[in-house]
Formats: sequence, structure tokens, C-alpha cells
Amino acid sequence: MFATRMRLVAATVALVATAPLAALGTANAEPAGDKPERTIKIVGKEPKQGKFIIKGNVKPDYENRFAFVERKLKSANKWGNYRKFKTNGQSKYRQRIAALNRVGVVCYRVKIKGNDAFKTSYSRRVCIETTRG
Repeated sequence: MFATRMRLVAATVALVATAPLAALGTANAEPAGDKPERTIKIVGKEPKQGKFIIKGNVKPDYENRFAFVERKLKSANKWGNYRKFKTNGQSKYRQRIAALNRVGVVCYRVKIKGNDAFKTSYSRRVCIETTRG
């Protein structure tokens, strides 16, 4: 019982002592929305049965630079890197996507890492449903 009270008192003292320091740390922080995002367009196409392509462009100019295709199963919580690619000289991209080996829904999006001028940007998602047939 005595040990429990001591822990409770110690936790309270630590909270009271660090609360003013925490307030100082957040008062000088930069606002999160300072940097603009890039606009990433994405379109999913199926030119032939069993072939799927995503293509699009990036604004403002993002010529000959790396971007990532991220993938997520519909039932999953997190996006994971699927493929790294480079945009062309006109800030456009085109990537072939492999079909899912089993029945289900898988979603894709394009991610461009942030830098000094822009924050990390994402396209909207494109989903593919694989069925038996």
C-alpha cells in the first residue's frame, strides 16, 4: 500500500514538473501546414484481360525523379511499398501491376517523399478486385 502511494505521488510530481516544459516546447513549434503538397493524378486501366496498368502525372514538375507505388490489401491496415519507379521528362509515369494470385481486393496509390519545399504527397487509391473465373 505504501509503495503504491509513493508511485502515485512520484507520478504526480513528475507530471506537475514537466507540464510547463511541454507547453514551452509546443509554443515555438512550426505549424504543420506550411509546406504544400504535390498533386498526383492516377488512372487505372485494363487494356487486356489480366493486364492492369496505372498511369498519371505529377504537378508541379517532378521530372526524372523517384516515386513509389504503395500496395494494401483491402483487409490490411497499413500501406507497404510495392515498387519504386522514375517519372519521365514530362513528370508522367506508367507502371504495370501484377494480378493478385488469389481472390480478393488490393489497392494501389503513388507516394512521393517530401523535401524542403513540399511535404510527402499521395495520390488517391485505385483498387483491383480479383475473382474466380
